[in-house]
Amino acid sequence: MNAPKTPSLDSNEEDWGDRFLVAVRSTQPVRGLTHNYYRYPARFSPLFARAAIEAFSQPGDVVLDPFMGGATTLVEARALGRHAIGSDINSLSVFLSKVKTTPLSEKDLERVKDWVRSLPEHLNLRRPALRAAWWQAAGYQRNLPWPIRKTIEMALARLHELPHQRQQRFARCLLLKAGQWALDCREHIPSAKEFRFKLSEFLDSFINGMREYRQAVRDNRPPGRRRSRSISIHRAAAELAAGSAFASLPKKPTLVVTSPPYPGVHVLYHRWNVQGRRESPAPFWVANCQDGQGASHYTFGDRKQQNLVQYFQGIRESFASVRAVIDRSALVVQMVAFSDPDWQIPRFLEAMQEAGFDEVSPEALGIPVDGRLWRSVPGRRWFALIRKSLATSKELVLFHRPRPT
Repeated sequence: MNAPKTPSLDSNEEDWGDRFLVAVRSTQPVRGLTHNYYRYPARFSPLFARAAIEAFSQPGDVVLDPFMGGATTLVEARALGRHAIGSDINSLSVFLSKVKTTPLSEKDLERVKDWVRSLPEHLNLRRPALRAAWWQAAGYQRNLPWPIRKTIEMALARLHELPHQRQQRFARCLLLKAGQWALDCREHIPSAKEFRFKLSEFLDSFINGMREYRQAVRDNRPPGRRRSRSISIHRAAAELAAGSAFASLPKKPTLVVTSPPYPGVHVLYHRWNVQGRRESPAPFWVANCQDGQGASHYTFGDRKQQNLVQYFQGIRESFASVRAVIDRSALVVQMVAFSDPDWQIPRFLEAMQEAGFDEVSPEALGIPVDGRLWRSVPGRRWFALIRKSLATSKELVLFHRPRPT
């Protein structure tokens, strides 16, 4: 396949591959558009997603992410004038995707801004709070320090003042961001006053990000001047073919940009770690979506299972389903980390073959790299060294196409 001419990777078609490599290996922090609305675990770089979308698709094409996580692919695809569709087994991911890919008007943003400005007079911890009884009874508030829990609870109780669901979701996501800042992986818990100050600070960045995203969607309309679409599905990748979501799109996906769960790597997708190892499912309470699952539910089984049989079965079933909904000439670009690359990479590639895909080398796509395409993950080296597993501080970019039938 020859690399298509693209708006940003290609002002000079001959060096597009070098530019793609720079984007893949970039260590720049995640920023821009709506990407910083929430720090979703194991999210990949927007620069990588953007580079893949620009290099291997055209405006008006459909881009799929069957493990959409924090919706990086969907945000970038729609901002580049592509239609985007994603799915995830995690309801928190679906909530985030809808918030991050739904353009809000200035009127919407002003309404949320006024709501946040009115909050301080209602967030007096000396006043009784309207307890979220069901969420409390179901355990979603466990291990939460009471000042932060009560502050969030009092704010959520006033969501009805925002008249539209899109505004309420935006406000919930703002509280989610502030809650993550205050509680997740922190030893020192900030005061309720610090929390309120941070909420206002995050509001400004949320609004700026939404304005940037909204403008990009407007500026990069697909051919025919129709606005691009974004669809988020709460469904396992292995069940993609069920339902009618794909039928509503103008064509089949021609590009898949994704990052599936990593084999044997511990990633906590559904909890906050509060003051050490005390886990809390509070994100689901704030986002108003239910969890009720163990960690292995989100990672194709227990990471300690011998030979990771269930994991590779999950990869095979998921990508067999992906193959059923994409164009027969589609390209699959995925980023994966491995706890033990020596045996896991061959087994991963075998599972992809069993799902009906053939690997494509980077060189065959015009990417100037000898062998496999690896990238070091910023900030993960320290995490990996602590757990005696340096392998997880690197990710491998793999390319596949459906095998001709």
